Amino acid sequence: MAANAERSVEPPTHRYHTPSEEWIARIGRLQDALAVCPADISARSELATLLEQLGQPEEALCHWNAVVACDPNSLKAREGVARCRQRTGRPLQSAL
Repeated sequence: MAANAERSVEPPTHRYHTPSEEWIARIGRLQDALAVCPADISARSELATLLEQLGQPEEALCHWNAVVACDPNSLKAREGVARCRQRTGRPLQSAL
């Protein structure tokens, strides 16, 4: 049963995207938005998702943690934290 719980935080595939000019521009726009409004949960969630897809779980984890700090009930952010912790080899914490 614990194995099923671990699988629930795994993304559908482990293929990472190669950054394209479009993705780099999108990340830049999100970073600009966060510079103006660091509490923008939507922009931070999107940035964390993109960073995960680009194979940067350490950076993504920082953003997911910030989302959880603003919205502790965000299931999407909690799952992101769990995925990133798993990918970076950090132990999962019982309380996020």
